[in-house]
Amino acid sequence: MNRRSFALTPGQRGALSLLLAVGGFGLVLGLLVSPARAWTAYLINAFYFLSIALGALVVTALLYVTKAGWGVVVKRVTEGVTGYLPWGAASMLALIAGVNTLYPWTGPEAHEDPILLAKASYLNVPAFAIRMILVLGLWLLFARLLRNGSLAQDKDKDVRHTTRAVALSAGFLLVFALSFSVASFDWLMSLSPHWQSTIFGWYNLAGVAVSGVAITLLVTIHLRRTGALPEANESHLHDLGKLLFAMCTFWAYLWTSQYLLVWYANMPEETAYYIHRTEGGYRFLFWANLVVNWLVPFLALLPRSAKRNPAHLVRVSLLVLLGRWLDIYLQVTPNVLPEHPGIGLLELAGFVTFGAVFIQVVERSLLRAPLIARGDPYLSESLHHAQ
Repeated sequence: MNRRSFALTPGQRGALSLLLAVGGFGLVLGLLVSPARAWTAYLINAFYFLSIALGALVVTALLYVTKAGWGVVVKRVTEGVTGYLPWGAASMLALIAGVNTLYPWTGPEAHEDPILLAKASYLNVPAFAIRMILVLGLWLLFARLLRNGSLAQDKDKDVRHTTRAVALSAGFLLVFALSFSVASFDWLMSLSPHWQSTIFGWYNLAGVAVSGVAITLLVTIHLRRTGALPEANESHLHDLGKLLFAMCTFWAYLWTSQYLLVWYANMPEETAYYIHRTEGGYRFLFWANLVVNWLVPFLALLPRSAKRNPAHLVRVSLLVLLGRWLDIYLQVTPNVLPEHPGIGLLELAGFVTFGAVFIQVVERSLLRAPLIARGDPYLSESLHHAQ
């Protein structure tokens, strides 16, 4: 069995490099011609692919904390996807160059707005940059510690690595819940600084979890099809399918909670956020967001057989990842571009640029280590997992 059978061919690498070059050129050209829209596309896609890597890290931590023995077979998959995290962090740091274009609290009108003046001690460029560096550094640290412990266990098979990973994962989940909420407030919610939501951070945390499970399913099924990970059986896919079903429903619960609270209170300073999204060009996408991210996955994953069908799970996972992109698009674009510009070449350029990097980085990360964690004490349970 060839564990490297999933590696990209020279032709595939060439195609991805071409997409990267064309997409990157499109973004640079967009910065010259339409900087507001180009930076919007940049933020959407940088945050989107970073969220996928963070989602994989969250799945890794959840598997450790819950002592889910069945998950050992997919542990190296989640670790591999998390390998994109340093690249994602670098892409977000580059966003600092575009803060004056994206965020209204950086403009001269902020000095005349009493609400923005009251928030000036928090919403300012130096504080924004410092918080970004701190949260990104925390996530990179936890990811590195978990990965190093996992690889070290392959060599010495010491169960203490698992004990430390459980404690580390518990700490990470707590720190991540707080730090990602801060990041969501800074990077997304402050695009509309007059609006606030107390569950906005949790809402985006749910989106991260959804994307993490979906990408784990996609990569696991791909490795299984290429013969690189035959240990992943239908029972593993079934458990991941159940997890995806649960996370989509959790996301929908938070989406509904946030929307209904604002709708019921009917306060002008809160409803403006939704008025921009439910009237005009964004209306169709706003309701499509709920359908794509919850209604279709919910119905598609209800049958037990659906969660054991690899082809079906691929379709649902791709739809969920598409929905996650749309969700971020709707959180960002209406704040910067009130008149809907459509989803066009600049958004596509951003997606293919970051997507080409993401695929190549994850592939190399997967190639750097065995796809099965041979030293994990729960490996036998995972290999014999059946339902």
